[in-house]
Amino acid sequence: MRAAIYARYSSDLQTDASIDDQVRLCRERLEQEGHELIEVFSDYAISGGHLKSRPGMMSLMARAREGDFEVVISEALDRISRDQEDIAAIFKRLNHADVKILTLSEGYVSELHIGLKGTMNALFLKDLADKTRRGQRGRVEAGKIPGGNSYGYQMVRTIQENGTILTGERRIDADQAAIVRRIFAEYVAGSTPRAIAARLNQEGVPSPRGGLWNASTINGSRQRRNGILNNDLYRGDIIYNRQRFIKDPETGKRSSRLNSEHLWVTHPAPHLRIIDEQTWDASQSLKGRYSSKSGNKRQTKKRLLTGLIKCGSCGGAMTIINRERYSCSARRERGTCNSPTSIAAGVLEERVLSGLRDILAGREDLIDAFATTYRAEINRLRKTKRARSAARHKELGKIERSIARCIAFITEGDGDPGTVRTTLADLEARKRAITHAVAAEPDAAFDIHPNIAELYRRKINELQTLFTDETKRPRAMEIVRSMIERIDILPGAKRGEAEVLLVGALASILDYASRPEQQNAAVGDGGVGRVLLVAGVGFEPTTFRL
Repeated sequence: MRAAIYARYSSDLQTDASIDDQVRLCRERLEQEGHELIEVFSDYAISGGHLKSRPGMMSLMARAREGDFEVVISEALDRISRDQEDIAAIFKRLNHADVKILTLSEGYVSELHIGLKGTMNALFLKDLADKTRRGQRGRVEAGKIPGGNSYGYQMVRTIQENGTILTGERRIDADQAAIVRRIFAEYVAGSTPRAIAARLNQEGVPSPRGGLWNASTINGSRQRRNGILNNDLYRGDIIYNRQRFIKDPETGKRSSRLNSEHLWVTHPAPHLRIIDEQTWDASQSLKGRYSSKSGNKRQTKKRLLTGLIKCGSCGGAMTIINRERYSCSARRERGTCNSPTSIAAGVLEERVLSGLRDILAGREDLIDAFATTYRAEINRLRKTKRARSAARHKELGKIERSIARCIAFITEGDGDPGTVRTTLADLEARKRAITHAVAAEPDAAFDIHPNIAELYRRKINELQTLFTDETKRPRAMEIVRSMIERIDILPGAKRGEAEVLLVGALASILDYASRPEQQNAAVGDGGVGRVLLVAGVGFEPTTFRL
């Protein structure tokens, strides 16, 4: 049978060489079984806890659906996946494609293996997590810090007598500790985190990550106990188990969940104290006066243009303030920008969408051009398909005649049976490949709807409703966002107005749709409108007013 090899290693347990070792052992098993190796699939330094984050496995299943092989061989079932849901899904899809799973540890995998081994692998992951937490708890009780480093401290590593490296020790960094004391002193004296961050940036003081300071770096979250003003280590306390991390079953990404305070583990570390108790208490009292323990309610519904809006003055990101307006975050959080321009999110979205709708609405000539080009392309594909199909059927006929001659040689006793059988196996394999290729050829027998112009007008008019219909909104947002590189916001001609500069493929579409009648009239008319910057492939940057 035609076979594929799958190998995987997780960065926390194995090394790069593990992939080569797995493949070598699988090749040896394939030779014993007499299978033909088609391709090797692998995932490097990727956990087996989620399927969608593993491109090698996703590619393997796609090739299995195309019928490229009949068996997948791997070192063990836990290399395929350790997640119960994913291993069942992989088995189900491969079984549907008539592909068997063969492992060096379990042999040919059946439903029984999926149930038992899937459960055992899931328990292994849970047990590993529990052991990791127990080990970290023990280090905290010994006065060590199991996590990353905090601003104001240096990591200390020492070599023990047995040659191992002892980690978890910290010592105070004098220069950074002085900045920490300054932040607390200025905050207690009445300065806001934004003002403190602005002064530090003006003086060129590096932030904890080496860049610019943000107000959020200083302010943090009282609920999660992060940020400079909430770090309990500055008062000489190590806090462990504040939060836990879980994987989203849909995306495979880790997200944090806050643990109840009674589960937190506190261990005193007086040698790491930077802030005296009086200053600490004063800062916490002040924070409690201006912030809620429950934290701010975050906006959970993603907006159409989130992450694409940039300040035209400094190039920094523009974020939502007061739950409805985009404003320069560098101005608010860092004090490094002086642009006061902001714009309502709803207004910005309407300007982009209505600009697209208004320009495209009266351009049925675009549809005619599209239909002509589309039909020409369909005709080309049909001709290509017919030529390719004819060549494949011709080759298939030759192979079938050759197969018939080989069978005749064997049955009539002519020639070397061993050589003939090898030739016959090669011919059969080639026949299967051509048959699969013929079956997989795309069907180009479709055409444009005769009423395409009316459908076009209807869809343009429905453009706005795509973003209010929750069933269609995610896909519509994905399409529009894929055509926008960024949107720059600049001060308008009058106070309170904003110019919107659109960069990306959507700008190219608008530019093309507006030529040639509207472009000349758009520049220099002095009216208030939306200014778009066009920078698409094949276009020089052009501005025009809608």
